[in-house]
Formats: sequence, structure tokens, C-alpha cells
Amino acid sequence: MPTVSTSNFGAIPSHVPPSLVLNMSLAEYADQLDDPYTSAARLFAGPDVIWSPHGFRGMPGWIVIGNARIQEIFLDPVTFKSGGMSGISEMLGVDWQLNPLEIDPPAHLGSRMVLQPLFTPSAVKRLEPMVRNVAEELIAPFEQDGGCEFIGDFASVFPSYIFLSLMGLPHEMLPQFLEWEHGFMRGTTIEEQIAATKAIANYLTDFLEERSKQPPRDDVTSAILAGTIKGRPLNHGESIGMAMVLYLGGLDTVMSSLGWYMRYLANNQSLQQRLRENPGDIPGAVDDLLRAFGVSGLGRTVTRDTVFHGVPMKAGETILLASQVAGRDPRKFERADVVDPDRRQRNMSMGTGIHNCLGIHLAKREIRVVLESFLTRFRNIRIPDGARVTWHTEGAVWGIDHLPLEWERR
Repeated sequence: MPTVSTSNFGAIPSHVPPSLVLNMSLAEYADQLDDPYTSAARLFAGPDVIWSPHGFRGMPGWIVIGNARIQEIFLDPVTFKSGGMSGISEMLGVDWQLNPLEIDPPAHLGSRMVLQPLFTPSAVKRLEPMVRNVAEELIAPFEQDGGCEFIGDFASVFPSYIFLSLMGLPHEMLPQFLEWEHGFMRGTTIEEQIAATKAIANYLTDFLEERSKQPPRDDVTSAILAGTIKGRPLNHGESIGMAMVLYLGGLDTVMSSLGWYMRYLANNQSLQQRLRENPGDIPGAVDDLLRAFGVSGLGRTVTRDTVFHGVPMKAGETILLASQVAGRDPRKFERADVVDPDRRQRNMSMGTGIHNCLGIHLAKREIRVVLESFLTRFRNIRIPDGARVTWHTEGAVWGIDHLPLEWERR
């Protein structure tokens, strides 16, 4: 693992051992090879906890890569809090946070229970006809064409339409919603990020206000507006915090995941054929794809001076939980670069503990429907010879930007 001297970027805090310092961000390290996951996995030759001048949101801090170590931090919200890690409160000058993502105990449970009933396995199962209809409608325009550009033609729209339907948001606003989301997640300047964040918050504030004047509907927005915590209605900050976290998660995470999954399948004809012949293996493949291609890292703040597996950490320091990398930990997963539908091991890609991803069952359902829809229609899904696939690792989410595919009809 590369190390750095103080001359590279200024003084290293005196309590940070020089042997733990990485002289670049996780994204820069991942971009050194032609596959970011293979590149990032090289970090497992070194320590599980490293210090970077660009740890979380570009600031100096810790990066934790080991699966077991990340799990420990997820399960200790007292020492490692999630509150304030998105930066939204500071950017907008408000006192609310992403809810329940940034809400720590004891308030977390009350907030989470407003949304939890909408995302249980049974609730998600009832959504499958809608999810499948969206997939079929999006595939229809290119089904006879022998190929598509998977991100633009399908992945960027599919989970977004589902999210918009769940929230009761207008589908025709999707291009604007994606533009704002991109500005927040991947804006190159703080001004761009602030402008996008303000635009999202202002739109959702107006949307919630307008919907509060209308009769309730069978959607997530009505559930937020009717939500209570200990018998009282949600206040504005709690409501807008919920709408914001669903907006940011609903528009990007599944889209980014689908790109990596389809790229992997396009390069693995044997796995394609196995899943076509044995569709009962698709749920297992979905679980292992989630492990092998985590897309988002989460932040934590150290609440008190502590020593974490021999690493001295100070109160106020930030930690990037590199969940994208944890699924490639060779000490936990044999042949970690191989997707195996028979693998039955818990991973940290969707978190664990009180902050386990609220939408995990919906995400799995969406991904399963996509795999079934493509594999039942097409054979020999592949990347055309000479075609260029592009992706990004900067920002909060790793994702594919351009993925051309071709196939033959079954």
C-alpha cells in the first residue's frame, strides 16, 4: 500500500501512525487499474484502517475497508455516530438531517418506524406487478434492436420510475430530478452541490405542502404526512428529511448497481446460461452481486477518543466506511471477485444494525426482475467488440456511466 510523508499534503496528525497513511483518496486508488473493484481490493494487503488526506467528503480522515471492522462500526452508533455526515444541514443552514439515515439512537427507531412498514418483504412483494410492468415498458422500444445503451436506455430510468410512482412524484420531472441528484452527489464545486441541494429541498418542501392539502393517497408521501412519533405528527424537518433521503437513495443507488451487474454478466456467459436454465438461482445471484459490487460508502464521526483495534482515533474525526470494498475482503469471502449464486454469507454492502438499508428488499426485488426480464428475452448478452465502458468512483456512489450491450433474441 502506498504511504506518504508530511511533504505530500501537510502535517499528519501526531497520533496517526505513518504506516497507516494513504496518499490519495479511495476513488483515486480505485482508478489505478482498469477495474475499480480489483484495484481497490489491493488494499487488503495492508491494514484494515487507513488515514487519507481525502477520507470522507474530501476531508482528512479514516477509511475502514475490512468487512468485520465495518460491521463493528455499524453496530456501535454510540462511539461512531451517523448524524451530520451528508453535509446537508451545513449546506442549507438548517437544523434537520436525512431521516432516518442520519438520526442516531434513541430517536432513530421512532423515525424509522414511520417508513419501515412500507418496505417489508410482504409490502414489497405486492409491488412486483408494477415493477415488472415498468421493466417491460422500458425494454419494449429496443427489444427488437439487438442491443441498447444500458444506462441511458434502461438503468437510469427503471428504478427512478418506480421511486416516482411510490412517492407520487411526476414522471415528467425525471430529467430535472436526475440533474439535481447528480449535482448533489457528484458536483465538482461546493457551489454546484449547494445549488443542487437547495433546489431539491425547495421542490420537496413545496411538494409536501401541496400534497398536505390533498386527500391521502396510497403512496409513501401520504405515509410521511400521516406519520407520527410517540403520538405526535412529524415536524417539517422530520418530514423533509425523510423525503430527501428517499429521493437521493431512490434515484441513484439501484441505477448504479444495475450497471455493474449487467457489465459483469455481459462478461460471464457461463453465469448467464446458468441463470437462464435455473431461474431459481437468480435470488442467490442477486445477493452475491450486491456483495461483489457495493456502490456506496457511508460516513461516521468518532464521538470520543478511542482506540479501535490498535488505531488511535480522536473525537470529531471522520470515518469512511468503504462498503464498496468490504465485499471483496478475501479473509471473509473465498474467490471474492467471483459471483456465486450458492454463496450464503452476510455482507456489508447494504449496512447492518439499526442503519441497515431501509429499501434493501425493494432493491433486491427490482434487481431480480431486471435479470429475469433480460435473461428470458436475450441470449449471449455481451459488450460489443471495441466498445468503451465508462464509470465513475468519485462522489458518494460508484456507478457505470456508459454501457453498450448487444445480444440475440431467444
